[in-house]
Amino acid sequence: MSVRLLMVFLCAVSIPVHAEVGIRVVLGITDKEPAKWDGSASVDRGSITRIDPWRFSKEDEILGDSWKASTRPLTVRTATEARPVVSNGIILWLSGEDESTEIKLKTAQGDFSLRLSDLPYGKFSHALDGRVAVDRIPPSVQVTSSLDEQDYPVAARAPNGDIWLAYLEFRHNQDHDKLRAPLTAAPKDFSGYSAPPGGDQVLVKRFSQNRWSEPIAITAPGGDLYRPSIAVDGSGRPWVFWSANEKGNFDLWARPIQNSVAGKVVRISDAPGSDVFPAAATDAGGRVWAAWQGWRQGKAAIFAAAQQGDGFSGAATVSNSPADEWNPAIAADSTGRVTVAWDSYRNGSFDIYVRTATAPGAWGPEIAVAATAKYEAYPSIAYDAQGRLWMAYEEGPEGWGKDFGAYRSTGVSVYFARAVRLIGLDSSGRLIQPESDLGAALPGVAAIREDTAGRQSEAVGWEKPDVERASRREPNAHPLPPPEPRNTLPRLAVDASGRIWLAFRSSHPTLWNPIGTVWSEYVASFDGKSWTGPIYLFRSDNVLDNRPALVSRRAGDLMVLESSDYRHEIQLLTKRGWDMSMIRTYGLPDPYNNDLYASVLTLPPAPQPVAGRDLGPPPPATLVSSGGSSGPEQSAISKLRDYRVKSAAGDLKLARGEFHRHSEISYDGALDGTLLDQWRYILDAVGLDWVGCCDHDNGGAREYTWWTTQKLTDMFYTPGKFTPMFSYERSVAYPEGHRNVIFAQRGVRPLPRLPITKAEATGPAPDTQMFYAYLKQFGGVTASHTSGTDMGTDWRNNDPDAEPIVEIYQGMRQNYEMPDAPRSNSEKDSIGGWRPKGFINLALERGYQFGFEASSDHVSTHMSYTIVLVTDDRREAILDGLRKRHVYAATDDILADVSSGSHLMGDVFSTAEAPELRVKLSGTAAFARVHIIKDNQYVYTTEPGAREVQFRWRDNAAQPGKTSYYYVRGEQQDGELVWVSPFWITYTGK
Repeated sequence: MSVRLLMVFLCAVSIPVHAEVGIRVVLGITDKEPAKWDGSASVDRGSITRIDPWRFSKEDEILGDSWKASTRPLTVRTATEARPVVSNGIILWLSGEDESTEIKLKTAQGDFSLRLSDLPYGKFSHALDGRVAVDRIPPSVQVTSSLDEQDYPVAARAPNGDIWLAYLEFRHNQDHDKLRAPLTAAPKDFSGYSAPPGGDQVLVKRFSQNRWSEPIAITAPGGDLYRPSIAVDGSGRPWVFWSANEKGNFDLWARPIQNSVAGKVVRISDAPGSDVFPAAATDAGGRVWAAWQGWRQGKAAIFAAAQQGDGFSGAATVSNSPADEWNPAIAADSTGRVTVAWDSYRNGSFDIYVRTATAPGAWGPEIAVAATAKYEAYPSIAYDAQGRLWMAYEEGPEGWGKDFGAYRSTGVSVYFARAVRLIGLDSSGRLIQPESDLGAALPGVAAIREDTAGRQSEAVGWEKPDVERASRREPNAHPLPPPEPRNTLPRLAVDASGRIWLAFRSSHPTLWNPIGTVWSEYVASFDGKSWTGPIYLFRSDNVLDNRPALVSRRAGDLMVLESSDYRHEIQLLTKRGWDMSMIRTYGLPDPYNNDLYASVLTLPPAPQPVAGRDLGPPPPATLVSSGGSSGPEQSAISKLRDYRVKSAAGDLKLARGEFHRHSEISYDGALDGTLLDQWRYILDAVGLDWVGCCDHDNGGAREYTWWTTQKLTDMFYTPGKFTPMFSYERSVAYPEGHRNVIFAQRGVRPLPRLPITKAEATGPAPDTQMFYAYLKQFGGVTASHTSGTDMGTDWRNNDPDAEPIVEIYQGMRQNYEMPDAPRSNSEKDSIGGWRPKGFINLALERGYQFGFEASSDHVSTHMSYTIVLVTDDRREAILDGLRKRHVYAATDDILADVSSGSHLMGDVFSTAEAPELRVKLSGTAAFARVHIIKDNQYVYTTEPGAREVQFRWRDNAAQPGKTSYYYVRGEQQDGELVWVSPFWITYTGK
């Protein structure tokens, strides 16, 4: 029986959380060549209840109390990456053991033994001259299992000690694997690729008398729902909160449970704009409070409501700024205080704020508790028995989300580096910190070896942007962030003894799966004197943004409820025939899905309350740039938004956006950050008007990640303020090419592939032709990206209706306009491979009609923009502007208005007069040069040396009867660029 089937079988019955201990045995950590580590294990006290694999592959297997396993080269994403030999291993689960239990292991490389007392949490022991590393890990017991997805666990402890667990279950379309499978022939009808999934449902389980109950349905199946929360009131009633999409608007709802039966549904919010990310807590009087993020008129605020019997009060606005506020957390102390924490963009970078109420409606002032120029976000808070508020949050460098890419590094990318910090706020309003450094208990730079000694506290120098980094880029090298700590999304609890428990995400040890990088949960704990950790949680492997629920039942106890999608176990693919040549998994049934697990940690209670080192009162917030309308960047953006282009159809607005970004759900998204952080970047750090987001096939065309991506696209839509489009990247290697896809409507699934054509083949590629037909059926458009690279194309296909635009510039890489243009790739420096047949000027010479757009791709931020001329802010208007090629590309917030008579950029027309262009540019710096290019030739150049440029140019050499294309490129003195889409003008002559 396979490991996955065994898990499903075991969870078919209720399973108690019991005192099991895990022993992770990592074999061959120093191997330089592959080696066999077949072996067996035994114990002298208690028993081995099961053995789980660690880094198994196709040939490895568990055989009762023995195993077959070998070390082998690392599984990597590309053929150019180094493949060092990496460890293999097993996890032994013990029951009935004690600290004197001796564990005996026999392996093909030698035998060894050790006692459980040699394995305290958070430390490795070594054997066989350092070739084996062993550590203790907490038990991990399965709570849910099905072929659907159980995710977003939240939990609360009732007064009687029961634990109530709420979660979201997503149900697959029964054909979801078929809908992502490669094709052998093009379908005649693509309507199957708009088949809906089964949707979402909120469910609840109770943990009582050491057993989990059957689920209680809080909502009907088939919903469009988002992250739940839960708290238990003084009478013992759990209250479950969730967001539901009704007619395009996400509102917040609540429902109690009485005697294991769901009660009356209560509406918490009823206003235009999404109400999401609820957090709930119970105050000292037994009253439940909920805090959440609510979007109003395109801006997000933090709201709260308090229980009033069987209902809730009206929403109170907790945050107080005109900027976006995110990620509420909530905690209550024993005196009646309720505190909400969140992160705010009001100062031009993300900062942590808190606000405390002593009763409903009695809110104190906002306090900035972590508000430097660095990125400070995702707070988690908990009170201790002394009334001190402890706050964990993640910290990133200054310049978050600002200029980062191949040619500029004055800022940092979305997921450049992360550290987890812990501070406290005492009852007098002063900040405190544990005497012992948390960073010494957290991993440093993720490494291949599990037992690396690196720690977060050892890594320094990443806190500010390296402004010279881009200038030091080697030829052909991607501008990737350097190896740095990336500890993320802390979750905090304080138990009855005052012991602090902190869980967080890390990609250590380095593991990759075709569905994406493997991130796991770790725990560190502080007893007032020293930190224990990091402690690895086995069944926590998942995406980066995977936030467990923490519940302490007694002093020295922590239960962590987490979701796992099993991505650590690549053997689930290799045993089905996958190998590294495939890169992605489209041709296989998806073996990965989310199940919930409970990990239980037991450590001695804290001997005394944690003594906090006084840091003084919270310092004033650092203003990086105004969250309002002042400052150079805000002024340039406002100028674009206020400008109107005159047209025959009326005044047109300039809508600034892009549609090529990646996140954790891309198979190569290890350095891109969370899907949610892409939206935070889009809305705040760069402030786009529209966007298409994100990822390769919305996460490998896997139904759950596609559904989540589509959901967030609707969630952040604010008509008239911000217009997210439905988008994905469809990646096919050269010569057919990677393309970014954009739709105005929800529900279109990524299109699978036909076999790729050979580079030497002639004629259109069948897959691309099929793709064009799919786009036309669903009303979408596409654009080739990085056309002069191994991701590009030799222009063997073209359809002006389905592919009216092209990505001329990409922030991660280069310009593909023509050879020797500014920032263009060359044979000596081409990031992503050198394919000179992919230059866009060659497509234009063929007669293809492309508008120009610029987008980011991986890691790049704040330097690639697609500005579309639109009648209004509707999704259909964005798509219409792209389809008409009424669009220009820029590397900064440059205004361009180029017309020819009554015609706009991108137009195709005939004229009896000599073609004339009216050029107006407004830069963010002075223009060094402005060129007009006609039919691949520079026909006019001016060197204005000014920000404001206006001129007219007439083509006195136009040939009657000939169609020529004309476009404008502007080059600023600071290197920033703008490309205005061509006109195709047929000069008929007088």
